[in-house]
Amino acid sequence: MAPWKALPEHLDPQAGRLVDRLRRLKDATGLSFTALATRTSYSRSSWERYLNGRKLPPADAVTELAVLAGADPDRMLALHTLAAQTWTGPQPKDAANPGTSGAGPGPTEPEPQPGAVPEAAPAAPTPAPAEPDTPAAVPPALIGEPDGPAEPVRARPARRTLLAAGGALVVVAAVLAVVVTLVLPGRGSAGAGEEEHRRTATEEFAFEPDRTYDCDIHRFEGRLYAGHSDTQDALLQQISTTWEVVEAQCLLEHRGYRIGGIDGAYGPATERAVKRLQDKEGLVVDGIMGPHTWEALRR
Repeated sequence: MAPWKALPEHLDPQAGRLVDRLRRLKDATGLSFTALATRTSYSRSSWERYLNGRKLPPADAVTELAVLAGADPDRMLALHTLAAQTWTGPQPKDAANPGTSGAGPGPTEPEPQPGAVPEAAPAAPTPAPAEPDTPAAVPPALIGEPDGPAEPVRARPARRTLLAAGGALVVVAAVLAVVVTLVLPGRGSAGAGEEEHRRTATEEFAFEPDRTYDCDIHRFEGRLYAGHSDTQDALLQQISTTWEVVEAQCLLEHRGYRIGGIDGAYGPATERAVKRLQDKEGLVVDGIMGPHTWEALRR
């Protein structure tokens, strides 16, 4: 594809930006000027003038090219509005030419003849440039570099709103946490009459041969607990050393199945006590603590 000609020096930067962006959109379509005229409502000569910076393209032409190239028409129209405010050359006056084959100029826009007087500016007054300190009347979120993201001109108020909302959510979450802590059973005045049914072990179990453990035997929701574990299905057998073993030993002693000491080690004495319990309850007598044995032990 042949390189583009240099833009006229009199073009304002905003106008130059629009033309440059339109050129890139045409290149993206891969269409020639003739093919572009066939696919749009504007003639081949019109597109040549628009894309060489000799005439400001109409807004409809900008929209049609943006759609062909798969670009955002609104963003292109924003650039067109800025360019129109500072354009010093001819303004668009040609109407769309539906059905133009692209072989020549449209009926309302004759091709300039050699020696003819250049096109005169339209009688309608050209919009005056915006004051330096006055923002152009264009949606701020649509103004940006051609290939870059739009400038977040009005993003700060939204950010402040989001930050305020986030802070409020943090405060609400903190208040809810305090309320939940106060109303949980056993945690505040509302649950003063409902103590926790067990003491949760706060240390990792480590077997010590000479150590014995106390038992806090009590019922909770119809089940026996000893304050060391609330398991219902932990599998225990010889060589197990866990807080669940301590729990089982406490409950076995409480039920009258003597094991000689609460040390957290599942030894022969504990296994024999479990077998006696299983035999009495009509369970499989294997000396292994499982779901059915736990259920019988906690009754």
